Amino acid sequence: MIINHPLFAIALTLFVYKIMDTLQKKTKLCILNPLLLTGISIILFLTLFEIEFEVYNQGASLFTALIAPATVALAIPLYKHQELLKNNLKTILLSVISSSLAHAAIIILMVVILKIDLKVGASLLPKSVTTAIARDIILNYDAHVNITIATVIITGIFGATIAPTLNKLFKIQSKRAQGLALGSSAHAVGTSKAIELGETEATMSTLALILTGLLIVLIMPIAYKILTVIL
Repeated sequence: MIINHPLFAIALTLFVYKIMDTLQKKTKLCILNPLLLTGISIILFLTLFEIEFEVYNQGASLFTALIAPATVALAIPLYKHQELLKNNLKTILLSVISSSLAHAAIIILMVVILKIDLKVGASLLPKSVTTAIARDIILNYDAHVNITIATVIITGIFGATIAPTLNKLFKIQSKRAQGLALGSSAHAVGTSKAIELGETEATMSTLALILTGLLIVLIMPIAYKILTVIL
């Protein structure tokens, strides 16, 4: 059956994503994130036609394989905007370091208070970095990769959705601050929102996204060790 062919899975994924991406661009609603809607749509499709995930993944695994080069490609915007990075180094580093440490501390506190399992807790730690980096980070630990990926997606969508409201509520008018907040807390999805806001926001968000990923790589072993000691 053609429906079980690997090329069908690739075509299906691209087709559904294109539809969802067009829908999001026309409505401009962050909650209608194409990544989220594509995942939900494909799950429903596989369930409706009783297709095993392993069959679908024979073709869809191609997209997983692209995660590694996508991670390396993050070096391009970092190089391209190196002058902006140098000129705003203190602001950027302070924002990224404080947000990364706060993120790790909140996750650890939540795990302790809610008595979450170590593997699940570890899976939540890289939630504020883009999927390409989070997946590679979590593979080095005894954790659930699927939980990590799902949490990363939810975090990005939620962050991008509430960002405009928070900016208005707290009267945050600085374009640099808005961009850094989106990139350091909502990774790639937040950066896509920053692109809508303006060039400065997009650039700062991109730099924050990359540096947050690098910093979480360094923080992750320490945070994981703290969890193992506590739990």
